[in-house]
Amino acid sequence: MALTQTVLGLVVLAVCHCSKHSQDIPGYHDLLKQGFSKLVTKESDQYVLDRYDVKTLIQRTVSAEALLSRKETGLDLSAANISESCSVGVKLLEDGLQQRSLWAIKMLDSFFKIPSGVLDGDIIWPGQYDECIKINQAFNDRLTYNMTFLIHGKYFLAALLIPVNLIKTNLSMRVGLCLPDVCDETDVRELLEYYLGILFTNSSSKYEVNSVSHPETKFERTPEFIIASVICSVVGFLLLVGTLYDMFIYQRPENSDIVSGRFNKPEIEPPILNSDTAHLLSTSSQGTLIHRVLHNRKLGKFLLTFSISTNGSKVLSTEAPPPTAVQAVNGVRVLSMSWVILGHTYIFLISNFKNLIPVAPELIHRWTFQIVLNAIFSVDSFFLLSGLLVSYLTLHELEKRNGKINWLLFYFHRFWRLTPPLMLVLLVYTAYFQYWGSGPLWPPRSPDYDQCSQYWWRNLLYIQNFFPLSEECVAWGWYLANDMQFYVISPLLIYPLYRKPLIGYILCFALILMQAIYRGIISVSLKMTMNSSTNQEKFFDELYQRPYARIAPYVVGVLTGFFMWKSRRQVRLPRFVALLGWVIALGCVLAVIFGTTHENRGHKNSLSVDALYNSLSVLTWSLGVAWIIFACNTGYGGFINTFLSAGIWSPLSRLTYCAYLVHPVIMFMYSLCQRYTLYATDINMIFLFLGFWMCTYGVAFFVSMAFEAPMIGLERLLLKKQSS
Repeated sequence: MALTQTVLGLVVLAVCHCSKHSQDIPGYHDLLKQGFSKLVTKESDQYVLDRYDVKTLIQRTVSAEALLSRKETGLDLSAANISESCSVGVKLLEDGLQQRSLWAIKMLDSFFKIPSGVLDGDIIWPGQYDECIKINQAFNDRLTYNMTFLIHGKYFLAALLIPVNLIKTNLSMRVGLCLPDVCDETDVRELLEYYLGILFTNSSSKYEVNSVSHPETKFERTPEFIIASVICSVVGFLLLVGTLYDMFIYQRPENSDIVSGRFNKPEIEPPILNSDTAHLLSTSSQGTLIHRVLHNRKLGKFLLTFSISTNGSKVLSTEAPPPTAVQAVNGVRVLSMSWVILGHTYIFLISNFKNLIPVAPELIHRWTFQIVLNAIFSVDSFFLLSGLLVSYLTLHELEKRNGKINWLLFYFHRFWRLTPPLMLVLLVYTAYFQYWGSGPLWPPRSPDYDQCSQYWWRNLLYIQNFFPLSEECVAWGWYLANDMQFYVISPLLIYPLYRKPLIGYILCFALILMQAIYRGIISVSLKMTMNSSTNQEKFFDELYQRPYARIAPYVVGVLTGFFMWKSRRQVRLPRFVALLGWVIALGCVLAVIFGTTHENRGHKNSLSVDALYNSLSVLTWSLGVAWIIFACNTGYGGFINTFLSAGIWSPLSRLTYCAYLVHPVIMFMYSLCQRYTLYATDINMIFLFLGFWMCTYGVAFFVSMAFEAPMIGLERLLLKKQSS
């Protein structure tokens, strides 16, 4: 009943503020008809007056006619504590409606309206943002000031807290309002509080105005904006120069002296180029200087690290990996990233669902939707791959160097590989996000601007996962923090496995046991169901992102890499054993994903059963994926190895890191740019997922060219390594 009262009251609120006397105002639908007639036929106001009955009352969408009259409800605009300028603006709006002015009709039309499907969970009523902000009306005040002034439409989004006794909580209903630009957020809050107080005087429930915002992007020369602009300008210049140098000097066949390394000798004649270039590189002093600069070996190598042509050809190469490479890794990595995008498609858009109440239970009950609900295991696949590759490659280095390795370079390589792209994406996202979109839901800053302004250094040190979610900058970076922390301690597992395998086994199994016990204890303390908790923030803080709750897949990866190195990937298994391994592995994977179906259909499990699942599910998943990779690398992968090792995965696999960094930003942009709520259907979500997937990898390519590939090239240059 409380929700129904609120719905009726908000309808009244949409028209009450601009009503003077109900018998003097034309019907709302009539106003729309007049406005449409003016737009199409360009009729004059007087002609429209002659065609329509201006004394028609506003047509009611609910039976609340008495509330629309100030005389009958006692509503008085002067009683609201709003500014004088806003009072004047609202008075002009009232007069405009009485005179059937098109600008006033548009302003009224821009207000929120009660849509269909409120009981299905549609409590975001944004109105018409674009129609509102395009309103411009000139007024001649010749009697008082003898001047002309303008009234512009100004859009506001108000969040109203509505108590719902059924679920004993408050819902935040968001409504859009359009008023003259002489009003500000304080005026709108006062108007809303005044009218809510009048409408619900006798109600036992308390309705509050939680916030009022004016979604407008203002240019600000903030420190992060200046720093980002300088860095992006420098990087953009280097990309341009490096690409041009690569295409027009380094790659030209007549400049083979550059390729052979002889271009630094002064006796070499200038290369034969086109006429324009030849003129520049003449015997003049200026031409000689340019020639020497462009043909300097060290400078040339530096510029080549920024060449989009060279870096792009390497990234987009679809050549299948050589037999010596770890098979199936590329396919698993890309499919896992796609799974992450699929899960986040629902997470980022669920607050904008128009039909959330009926669609949520329907989706959760589907056995196929468990794939989306359990997308959290996709990250465990990344941990597994990371541990496997670090172990396998490091053991080969230890073997090659007789047990000795430069551990300083071991850590430097990882830090240099991950940190520059992460911090540059973070900087650009924080500095520029507010300029990338608009709309009723668009924020004045990036969604986590305050956290990034204060705590960005935690991302640099990879320690953000030890702090609450409310303090995290780019919250999806928790995975990178875990991965770096696992990498830091990986020598404590890998080196014992190399020297004393028994000690290595004990350490690995101790970490796996520690994680299982910890996850079980937290599951019981939070009274969790399978992979879920009523306190989602505490679940994320204490279980989801903590390294000691996610380390088992990494350890399993380390052990898998060790077994592959130890066996030289030459394992002979009876066909029955190999088949049994596949059955067990697939059974583990399917049990983890679809084991939640029974409970999600409403069948309550005991706390101990849920704790057992939460304790062992991550380990079970990683063991299943580990067998798939192990079998594919020991000759027992069959068509699955052919599929996962196909060359098509190679370019996408190289872009996975950048794809992970940018995909939430793309989803933020889409969801916050929406003018209306989204009706969730399978077709809509499939197309949104595919759109996010394609946009993510498209943007990831350019981010890789600007922020990732040059850093890899510079590392090789600094460490005097030859490009592969």
